[in-house]
Amino acid sequence: MLLEELGIFGWKEQDENLVFASLLTGDPLLMIGNHGCAKTLIVNKIAESLGKNYLIYDASKAMFEDVLGYPNIEKLKKGVVEYIPSKVTVWDKELILIDELNRAIPELQSKWLEIIRSRKIMGFETQVKWVWAAMNPMSYSATNALDEALIGRFALFVYPPDVLEMSEKDRIKVTTHINGDDAPAINLWLGRDNGKSVPKNCVLDVGQKIKTMLEKSAEDFIRLKDDLTSLSEFIAKFADLLMRETNGEISLDGRRIGFIYRNILANRSIELAKAEIFGSRLQSFVDSARYVVQSSIPVGLNDESLQREEAVHKMEICFDLLSSYFDKKSQISKVNLIYELFTTNDLMRKTEILLKENLGDFVNSKAWNDLITGDRDITLLAYVALQIEARRQGTIPKELIESLSKKISGSFLSTECIPSLNNTEIEYIDELESMLKRDSELELLIAIHRVRELVLSVEITPTRIEHTKQQIEVDIESFNNLINIGGKNESSKITVGA
Repeated sequence: MLLEELGIFGWKEQDENLVFASLLTGDPLLMIGNHGCAKTLIVNKIAESLGKNYLIYDASKAMFEDVLGYPNIEKLKKGVVEYIPSKVTVWDKELILIDELNRAIPELQSKWLEIIRSRKIMGFETQVKWVWAAMNPMSYSATNALDEALIGRFALFVYPPDVLEMSEKDRIKVTTHINGDDAPAINLWLGRDNGKSVPKNCVLDVGQKIKTMLEKSAEDFIRLKDDLTSLSEFIAKFADLLMRETNGEISLDGRRIGFIYRNILANRSIELAKAEIFGSRLQSFVDSARYVVQSSIPVGLNDESLQREEAVHKMEICFDLLSSYFDKKSQISKVNLIYELFTTNDLMRKTEILLKENLGDFVNSKAWNDLITGDRDITLLAYVALQIEARRQGTIPKELIESLSKKISGSFLSTECIPSLNNTEIEYIDELESMLKRDSELELLIAIHRVRELVLSVEITPTRIEHTKQQIEVDIESFNNLINIGGKNESSKITVGA
């Protein structure tokens, strides 16, 4: 790993790749971790290796004048706004780290918004290309909640490892390593510059490797962008599913889904370049993209009670539902069906997809469980599914059959579940009753379902009545085809509970 060559140990290669993905795109990165986990060291070493002019700001102390500089009075007299630069002003810096971000008071946090997003201050251009930040968990004392607008500026969220989370091998390396601010006087007594574990010439050598990798990654980024034309469609569907799965608690905005899109492309480009240049093992695209998505969505930065682990679990569920997109032969049509299954409000269409299409065990189990635990009446779906299960075992996950049987509501088997007609709508009662004259339970269930939808609609009209009649006939044919085996039309005669 390249970070290890710079004296930064214990990082997962997945997180190293995210760091390089941020270097590739220039989109901002936020590191969240305890003190002593090398958040500032990684900036020092990467900037040094690449020969970039950099500075680390302590957000808890840095005043706006430190970053901006003081106005040039002589230029102001001439009507020209100009600031006097110094060693700590941002104008000539290429990479900056905003350290201790959540120790800054809200007034100072807001000062960083423009430079994080636009690399500008008061509308003036700077030389900044990369903006990274670091913060401690909210469990630390003297920390302040981050403004949501500030969080929204960051594309990636990385959690550097604590030393006790590392392997023993890496802990030993950390123990014996001398770098950064360690042993500052050793070179004085040695009289030569070799007291550090990673000499400067080695740092520069690693920097050349990183540059070569980034140049190759940039080419791969453009190629992938052209090849993965439906990636944006996948992300749009994922964002919708995640909002539904979390009941709106995680709602991604346009900037966030743009970040996710670029992060997936950039991370994969880094992986491909590493594999080609260094012979690294190429992770599967689906595993790579899943980790990137989780690292692109901010959760629990302000309040640990939000339970990041639970949120990540929900992200995984939504991602895995659509993960067939990342198969070697991308199946966007399958992704579209799965998305429709979990978003359509049409119970008939949901039933048809669930019982007819082979979408995989995970999708089926999730869909059935959602239906069973939901508060929507699914008598028709349950009835049809159980008839099919009796003939084609395995249609329903075995552990859910009993629960599904309990979802058949006796009230829904009767026309009494249809609301009464009022006012002028009463004139249509004969036509509605004629639609309910059916020869089998299945046909009656379908008719009741559609007529009930009609009566609950805003207005009953002759056109809508005709449309409902057509829907009933189409549904009867569709469900008979689903239930029938060997072309024998005997399933619709079976009673509930058979």
